[in-house]
Amino acid sequence: MQERGINSTFKKIIYESSEMVFLADDTYPYNIFYANESFEEFIGESLKERNLVGLGLDINAYIFKEELILTHGDKDYSFRLELPQESSSNYFLFYKGKEVKTHGLPGKREIQQFFKNGLDLIAIGQHDFLTYLNAAVKPILGYEPAELMNTSLCPYLHEEDLEKIRSFWKSKRKQDELGFFESRVKCKDGSYKYLEFSVQFTAEYFYLIGRDKTEFYSESVKTKRLNQLRKKGSELARVATWSFDPESSSFEYDAVANLIFEKQEDLKVNFENSFSEKLTDKRSEKKLEFELLESELGVVAEYHDAIQGTGFWLGVLSDLSEKKNIERSGELLKNILLSSPDPMLVARPGGEIYLCNEEAKKLLGVEENREFEHLSDLNVLFEESDEWKDWIDIPANEEGSRRFSTLLISNLGKQLTLEVAAKSLQEKEESFVVLSFRNISEKVTLEKTLEESSDFLMNLTEQVPGGLYQLVLDQNGKMSFSFLSRGIASVLGLTQTEIEKFEDISGAISRVHPNDLPQVIMTSVASARKGEPWQCQFRVKDNSDSEGYRWVLGAARPQALENGDMVWYGYLTDISQQKEFESKLDEARRTAEKASQIKSDFLSMISHELRTPLNAISGSVYSLLQENPNTSQKSALNTINFAVENLIIMINDLLDFQKIEAGKLTIEKAPFNLRNLVEQVMKGLSFHARDSKNDLQLHLSEGLDMRVNGDKTRLSQIMNNLITNALKFTHEGNVDVSIKLLDLKNGRAKVYFEVKDTGIGIAPENQTKIFNDFDQVKPTFSTKYGGTGLGLSITRKLLNLMGSTIALESEVGKGSRFFFELELEVSDQEVQVEKPVIGSTQDFSKLHLLMAEDNDVNALVLGKIIKKWGYTFDRVGDGAQAVEILKDHQYDCILMDIQMPVMDGFEATQEIKKNIDTPVIALTAAAKLEIMEKIEECGFDGFVAKPIDAAELLKKIKEVISEKN
Repeated sequence: MQERGINSTFKKIIYESSEMVFLADDTYPYNIFYANESFEEFIGESLKERNLVGLGLDINAYIFKEELILTHGDKDYSFRLELPQESSSNYFLFYKGKEVKTHGLPGKREIQQFFKNGLDLIAIGQHDFLTYLNAAVKPILGYEPAELMNTSLCPYLHEEDLEKIRSFWKSKRKQDELGFFESRVKCKDGSYKYLEFSVQFTAEYFYLIGRDKTEFYSESVKTKRLNQLRKKGSELARVATWSFDPESSSFEYDAVANLIFEKQEDLKVNFENSFSEKLTDKRSEKKLEFELLESELGVVAEYHDAIQGTGFWLGVLSDLSEKKNIERSGELLKNILLSSPDPMLVARPGGEIYLCNEEAKKLLGVEENREFEHLSDLNVLFEESDEWKDWIDIPANEEGSRRFSTLLISNLGKQLTLEVAAKSLQEKEESFVVLSFRNISEKVTLEKTLEESSDFLMNLTEQVPGGLYQLVLDQNGKMSFSFLSRGIASVLGLTQTEIEKFEDISGAISRVHPNDLPQVIMTSVASARKGEPWQCQFRVKDNSDSEGYRWVLGAARPQALENGDMVWYGYLTDISQQKEFESKLDEARRTAEKASQIKSDFLSMISHELRTPLNAISGSVYSLLQENPNTSQKSALNTINFAVENLIIMINDLLDFQKIEAGKLTIEKAPFNLRNLVEQVMKGLSFHARDSKNDLQLHLSEGLDMRVNGDKTRLSQIMNNLITNALKFTHEGNVDVSIKLLDLKNGRAKVYFEVKDTGIGIAPENQTKIFNDFDQVKPTFSTKYGGTGLGLSITRKLLNLMGSTIALESEVGKGSRFFFELELEVSDQEVQVEKPVIGSTQDFSKLHLLMAEDNDVNALVLGKIIKKWGYTFDRVGDGAQAVEILKDHQYDCILMDIQMPVMDGFEATQEIKKNIDTPVIALTAAAKLEIMEKIEECGFDGFVAKPIDAAELLKKIKEVISEKN
């Protein structure tokens, strides 16, 4: 650009620029001779005078500035300014012009300065999160603005104000309007300040201004409380104000006065009458003061002149009852002091007696009618004179009391030990000393005795076997010994030097056997947590043998202290000898158990082996009885059969005895009909009664036809044993069985059982002996009457298992009476009744059976029985053969022995049931209860015990075949 000329290309660029550019002369009035399009649009077109003066610009003010602000219309504009640089230049260049603010509003810089330096808390946010905070948050709440940016307001509001503000926020933000609320806001130091907020909501933002009103709020609260206290003070002090207008003769009272009057209806009338009387008596008085004696009220009144007209009286009513009470209390306290059962006196600091009660005079040996004026009067009584001066030499401002002990010689010459308690008392401007005396002669004697006892206990602690200790667990988890008796050294194998330094628990733990250490720690932790006593047996190192250990018993009782510590008071004792004895005892127990097991195995084996020949005998007798023998033969066969049954009973007794001794016999609970059970037992023993020529009678009371839960088999066994014994020891006499229902309530029945006979009786010295194992009254009984001597022993043990006891009454030559009571639960279940085969449509005339039996004798006897029935059969010698033959042949029923070689009856039955559903009956010499569970698991359809009862077996065969069909 030269001489006001502008290059055309450059001029075009400048002209189309979005920023304003113009040139002005450098002489007054600084005419604008060039401007670009942007300047013309915003400023030039509306200029009346196209010069700097028209823009209100004094160029001289900007000679030394590179930027200026000029105002046009209601807007401000910013320009860069370039002054003439050469002598040839004669213009000013204004460029980079742009609008900076709207006129009448602060510019950006001023707005930022306003926000930055504002005294109120200013914030902007979205939803309930803050996006901007001014610096005022620091002096008000203590936070830096950055700490609260992008955080929610809720955590900083007091929890009692939170719900109210949430409701306000929810209601206002949808209305897009200004709202106000107050809240306590949490400061950084944890305290709260009371802020008053105004908030403006828009669609997306909220604008918040908060002012600290804590001081104002506190003052308001203080003022409110002060007014409340003033009102409360008037009520508590019962001080009321009132006024009286002589012209109208009317009274006015405040609320407290009404409170005072309402408690007594005549009080108000009494006051008004009394005041009127005082006015009459003292007309010239301007001030009246008197008491309403009946009501203990004080009245003070002053007369005030009015500006015009008659004046008025203002007065105060005060409740004097408290004052009167204090006066009465003072008298009462004085009387209490004088009548106190403890010796007490009050003296001045110089020793003059102010007050002394009768007990003090008696203790100090002051004669009853003598005046006691000074403590120096007691000098003659003390072992050391003037000792009383120590009692009263107490500073007046000293808090608490002092205690002294002194010896006093009574008027009878007896020496007493006194404890003196002294305390200074300041009453207004006068000082006193309160003294109380206590005869502690007995206490001193007792303390001496206790000290001697303590020495004894300490000596006892040191002499007892083992050692005593006190273990402390502090709040930091550290465990240490606070006391160890001398005996601990011998238990833990410590030297005297070691035990003196033995404080930390780790020293004791290091001596415990590694295998016992977990148990010691776990039991200690459990004791600490539950606060329960601790006891543990463990091994510790033996110093006499560096590789050996000794057994120790530790026990302690924990106690929680008020400071949070846990203390155990316990002892340790050496139990090595006891452990050695226990080891030998345990070895002996294992030996005994092994012997018992051998005995049990022997009894089981021998009983099974005995049943096998008995089965053959029983089966043979059954076969012979089916061949129509003559009378003598039939009698002989019945005798054999009876002998077999007795042998079976003895075998069962031996097995039951072995089970009871081993603790393996359990009492079942199943429903059965009590009356039916007793009748079945009696029916089964009717032949025995006829054979022994005895009259067997059953006596049943009403109500026994009921279902009860119990062990049907064991109750039958008990009844069988008692009745069989009665029949055995009675000849051509009577045996009476009585069953009575004693009580029935709450679903339980109490039943009385009795078996009474007219037999040989039992001598008194033998009545206990008959219940012992394998014991009989006389050795000759075993030859004369037979038996194992276990019947009554088993009966007593079975009844014990059922919760009952058996009793006996007997007289030699006249008979015996056995009786007991049982409490049985009444059952609501149906008793399972065996279904009769009679009437079945099944044809049992021709059956084909399979016999699995390894014993040839048993097979021969069983075969004869089957042939007598008219049935056919095949025999196999073990379970494997039975499984194999069933692949090619069909049978109506399988008779399966349990104990067989190659494959026993259990395995064989399981294999058979996998392929076919032919009924299988188990035949075994084992007791039913021992194998019943396994029989059910393997799928047997029935069970018959050996020796086999042919009639029972035939019945079972027909039952299982009928059930399958």
